[in-house]
Amino acid sequence: MTFPSKSYRLSHSSLKSLHVCERMYQLDRLLVGANTEKQDYPATVLGKAYGAGVQAYLITKDINAAIFALWTYYSPNLEDDIRTQEVAINLLESSVPAMDLLLQDWEILTIKGKPAVEMGFRLNIDENYHYVGYIDAVMQNRWTGKVAVFDVKSTSLRLFDLSPVYQNSPQCLAYSLVIDTIVGEEKSEYDVYYFVGQLGSGNGFTPTIRNYSFPKNLQDRLHFLITLGMDVAHLKEMAAYNIYPQRGDSCLQYNRPCKHFGVCNLFTLDTNLEKDENEVEIVYDFTYQLDEVITNHLARITKPTPTNNTNAITQTQEN
Repeated sequence: MTFPSKSYRLSHSSLKSLHVCERMYQLDRLLVGANTEKQDYPATVLGKAYGAGVQAYLITKDINAAIFALWTYYSPNLEDDIRTQEVAINLLESSVPAMDLLLQDWEILTIKGKPAVEMGFRLNIDENYHYVGYIDAVMQNRWTGKVAVFDVKSTSLRLFDLSPVYQNSPQCLAYSLVIDTIVGEEKSEYDVYYFVGQLGSGNGFTPTIRNYSFPKNLQDRLHFLITLGMDVAHLKEMAAYNIYPQRGDSCLQYNRPCKHFGVCNLFTLDTNLEKDENEVEIVYDFTYQLDEVITNHLARITKPTPTNNTNAITQTQEN
């Protein structure tokens, strides 16, 4: 079985699935009956609503506008015992002091008269694959001018230190491609900033708000881009051999068995997925070509740094 000549969409979530178990990725994304659209769960519904509320507050500094934005993204049909609309609103209201503190040093950039939030981008990898993402916000430090990719997260994890969850995540490295377009290539160093609403224990009404900022550079982004090409090469190799490994260590995640456990070995039922020909083409704010971006980054990384010899400059001026 080989892939037909079509364009397959990759994202942070789909590659995360691939890295957990290739067979799960195949069943979820490639085969007949696969649901390639994201499914909403109580955690994702609360996360989207909370993110919209935080974005609105950072733009307007108005808690009522922020709560309204949260409410418009919330779906009460998808709740559980902890993640409810009341808990989501409480999480947002509890975040106000942290957001006010953040806004003392940072502000959302304005692009063409609009706040730099919810911007979509597409990275064309080759004729068959492209990578997409949506950026929560691009912010700039009021005093230093340093730029940051800003991402809003919510979690029910009870860890005191959540930095291992986010520090090496490639998600914001992909988002940072847009920085060059917005602020110029001379700003080669930037931050990835995570604003995390942690529900905490109990009934969800005792949240903790955590801020994490990790400095990144062109080398970090280049490694992500090359790794993305390696992932696509792996996908093509698996398609050519029609072998998608089952990663047994991932059959149990968060103390729950994989939804495909027990049937993922029924390979005789596998058939190709025919993509809907009437699928609407999505228009993204930014579009890039992987080979061009890699060439650009290699040139910028290997570019010699001018020698800063103050004495020589002073002597030349005096002469």
